[in-house]
Amino acid sequence: MLNKLRKINKIKITKSGRINIEYKQYNTNADTWDEYTLTCADAPRPELIKALQNLDKHVIDICELPINYKDRILVTGVSFSYGGENETMGAVIISQMKLEHSNCNLNLNTPHKISESYTPDQQIDPKHLLSDECVRDLYKLIEEVNLYIDGERAQIRLFSIV
Repeated sequence: MLNKLRKINKIKITKSGRINIEYKQYNTNADTWDEYTLTCADAPRPELIKALQNLDKHVIDICELPINYKDRILVTGVSFSYGGENETMGAVIISQMKLEHSNCNLNLNTPHKISESYTPDQQIDPKHLLSDECVRDLYKLIEEVNLYIDGERAQIRLFSIV
């Protein structure tokens, strides 16, 4: 279930392998949104990494790449936006593609797409929309990011030895 009092703006894996999250948290006392940045070396749950990498097929689809490139795509982050009267979610998926004849990866950002129309009565070109499957996968990632923010991290040790 999504946290309605928190909006994830960005999740990325840094070059050093740390988790970087930018988010807003609703402050009920001040009736406003507070902004936070969390950069942490604590390993995420495997489910977070899986949810992030599971977006590779959407990078292939949105960027109109051949399906056989899937194994060359490494998703490193997502930038989220929220707009319109319904706070419609939009996203840009950030990834890298391994190149066969180069020492460095190709940086790939998908075009910004939205989950649904910004207003209920507005007709929208389907080219502006994320697929239903992509929206589900993005919400799964958001759930995992919220768990990470709330302290749910990979288990480092089963037992503590003193």
